[in-house]
Parts: sequence; C-alpha cells; structure tokens
Amino acid sequence: ARSLKERPVPVPTSVTRRYWDSVNEEALRIPRCRSCGAVHFYPHALCPACMSPDLDYVPVSGNGTIYSYTIIRSPQPAFKGMEPYAVVNVELDEGVRMMANVRTDDVEQVRIGKRVRLIYEQATDELRIPQFVLA
Repeated sequence: ARSLKERPVPVPTSVTRRYWDSVNEEALRIPRCRSCGAVHFYPHALCPACMSPDLDYVPVSGNGTIYSYTIIRSPQPAFKGMEPYAVVNVELDEGVRMMANVRTDDVEQVRIGKRVRLIYEQATDELRIPQFVLA
C-alpha cells in the first residue's frame, strides 16, 4: 500500500498558511470574520458571508459528524494501492464542513451520521494533513 508520504499534498499559500500552520501544530483553527462573526472553511482571503478581509483564526475541537461520504475503490494513479478508502464531508461541531479521509481498516463502517474525531498525519517532513477516525 502507498504511504501518505507518496501522495500529492497541498501547497500552503499566503491565504492558507495560518490554517496549515495550525494543522502542523496539531491545533486546528479555522477562519472567523471579525465583521460578521461567520466561520468558514476552506480559508479564503475574504469572508464569504460579507466579503470583509478582517479575519481571525479560531480553534475548533476537530469533532464532528459525517455529513456525506464516498468510498473510493478505483483511485487516481497517485492513490493506487490505498483502496478502498473513504472520503468524507464532516460537519464539525462548530458548524462548518470540511472534507478529508476517514482512516479505517473497514470502510464499510463509514456512514452518514457517525461521529468522527480529527487526527493529524505526517504527509511530508514539513506538512501534516488533517484526517478523521471513527469516534
């Protein structure tokens, strides 16, 4: 099976750097608008609710509920050898949704409504990736 270190990984940008820094510190933080209070994920330069650039990053628990999912059985070539694996859209307890994998030996246990918790996997020497496990 392919290791996480062999997969393609995100490249942090000036807009996403604070998010990726929080992942690397194993203390997930997401953007919250100082103008309207909306939280959002994935990081943007402007608040998607009011278009303000005045954003702060707030800690989140990393706990949530599977909102939707898919099981990948025939992956793209870069993910060959990892199948089957589950990609989930998780609604965090703080009200935003984020997409990641559920790390499990039994993808048939992944279901809408199941609770998950965040873990951090080392993707490269410099970058961790947020993933979930069933709670």
